[in-house]
Amino acid sequence: MEVDALAGGRIVSLSIGNIEMLTPASVHAENYGSTFWDAPQVNWNWPPRAALDSEPYSVGLDNGVLTLESKVDPSGLQFVKQFRTDPTRGCFEIEYRIKNSGTNTLNVGPWEVTRVPGGLSFFPYEEVPGLPATALQPVTRSEGICWYAFDATFLNPGCKLFSGAKEGWLAHVVPERCLFVKTFQDTSPADYAPEQGEVEIWGHDGGIYIELENHGPYRALEPSASLNYRVQWYLVRVPEHITIKAENPELVSFVRTLIRGN
Repeated sequence: MEVDALAGGRIVSLSIGNIEMLTPASVHAENYGSTFWDAPQVNWNWPPRAALDSEPYSVGLDNGVLTLESKVDPSGLQFVKQFRTDPTRGCFEIEYRIKNSGTNTLNVGPWEVTRVPGGLSFFPYEEVPGLPATALQPVTRSEGICWYAFDATFLNPGCKLFSGAKEGWLAHVVPERCLFVKTFQDTSPADYAPEQGEVEIWGHDGGIYIELENHGPYRALEPSASLNYRVQWYLVRVPEHITIKAENPELVSFVRTLIRGN
């Protein structure tokens, strides 16, 4: 894993062997790597808040924990990102902190946005009424799992999936048989940020990348208050005997064993 403090504290590389899992800046000059936003998007529309998404963060390193801290955005928000390894579980642990450094109460939720090349994405889903409509294709749902098998021909223009989720994980496997899994707190639908799901997948125009997005609870932050959102990242190779295809229960079992057996 590589993190760039000068580019919004983004994670800019996650690789196993010579396989890179994150979309580089050479594919899209602004939208690359993995970033962190405040939800809902209607609070800031586009582009993202520069002080939090793309401008330099300060850097600290103590006892193996890398801490990055943003400047205070004009909204009053400030982000802290902490990175550590967990050798016991074989994962990276990332803790995001949203601080209200302003003078007004702010309503926000945590939102991790990770850009990756197309592959097969899947997660345990929950039917939640009232979410924005899903336009992403082709999406299938079977045995409690939502599957998205990337197909660039459906991404002119780009489109998105919005979903409820269960179990607190989102997986993505590329044709090179590398599996990326994010785990996070499972959020109740009552705590979703407005116009957002717990899990979202965005397929960018032309299919040049997709975004794996996970949301935490939406909260009111009083001045000087903060909220934390912790995730774990796993990156492993899929055993050769497991076929990489949608609706394969072996893939689901492999992920569950990976995240629960460590």
